[in-house]
Amino acid sequence: MIRNGVDMERVNALKEAMRGESAAGRRTLSAITSWNGGAHSTTIVRNFAIPADEPAALGGTDRGASPTELMLTALSACIAIGIAYSAAEGGIEVDSIEIDIEGDLNLGGFFEVGGARPGPEEVRLTVRVDADAPQELIEELVDRGYRRSPVAAALEGRVPVRVCIGREEAPLPEPRSGA
Repeated sequence: MIRNGVDMERVNALKEAMRGESAAGRRTLSAITSWNGGAHSTTIVRNFAIPADEPAALGGTDRGASPTELMLTALSACIAIGIAYSAAEGGIEVDSIEIDIEGDLNLGGFFEVGGARPGPEEVRLTVRVDADAPQELIEELVDRGYRRSPVAAALEGRVPVRVCIGREEAPLPEPRSGA
């Protein structure tokens, strides 16, 4: 059964499998980012190429959204998905979900000027859900959508980040013959 565009048969099968074995819900997500020069890069995720760049005013070439804009995009998209899934699980048909998102950014943090912390100082969302449900239930759906968001959890600092330095190994020199 499809509800709000969500394949509930697959979702319910996965949830049931996780109840039997928690490992059934574990996934390792991966991507690879290649720098293209300047502020431009391309990240490959599954079969998708996602460009990132900075606006020209910040020294970029404006060939993609900035990484911070992509982070805001990820947050609002993840919350919208959480709302849609929560509604589908509750048997609520949703006609539309729109999220306005904005974040205040002090560029001094990135440019190491003035002691500012890098990253957004605050993120604000305005969520509009059009569904055949009372306002109280819509508010609950929005709250559930936020609480189940892996992106929101990461931004709240609940996910450790480990950085490892790798390098390409230099080829071994060809053996020399003694003469």
